[in-house]
Amino acid sequence: MTKTLYSDDGWVPAGAGRRGVATLIDMALYCGLCLLLAIPVSRQFDWGAARGGIDDLARAISDHIWLAHASGILGLWIALWWCYFVVGWGILGATPGKWVMGLRIMDYHQRCPIGPVRALLRLAAYCVSAVTFEWGHLLIVLRTDRRALHDILAGTRVVRKSRVKS
Repeated sequence: MTKTLYSDDGWVPAGAGRRGVATLIDMALYCGLCLLLAIPVSRQFDWGAARGGIDDLARAISDHIWLAHASGILGLWIALWWCYFVVGWGILGATPGKWVMGLRIMDYHQRCPIGPVRALLRLAAYCVSAVTFEWGHLLIVLRTDRRALHDILAGTRVVRKSRVKS
């Protein structure tokens, strides 16, 4: 259910520190899930070939069965990346990392969650922030409203509950 988060209810822009810690938590969770998906494929790989020389390693990596499994896992990782953020931002209002840090994502109408379509837009814009050698993320520190490039492009902002009671 979408609800409106108003600044007069105590929601204020989240700073770079909280957002950074939330991102680290999210990346730890995401990488852990990816590792769990990769374990079955890694057990099929001939790790002894890595010690045998470059020709043995090339032969092991080019095995069509192992390569098909590894490609499938890569596809799952990409799908998991998109689902993690679209469900977190778009349906729940925050990823697990943001939730732990007390942060929420709201749109320009101050609605939370922002919906799957806006979450997809935000994630695509997030890639733009990353491709600019993190200049897009640097805007969090430079702007008074603490919005990164992906927030500006997607019409969103990250907020936290203010400690000061009104």
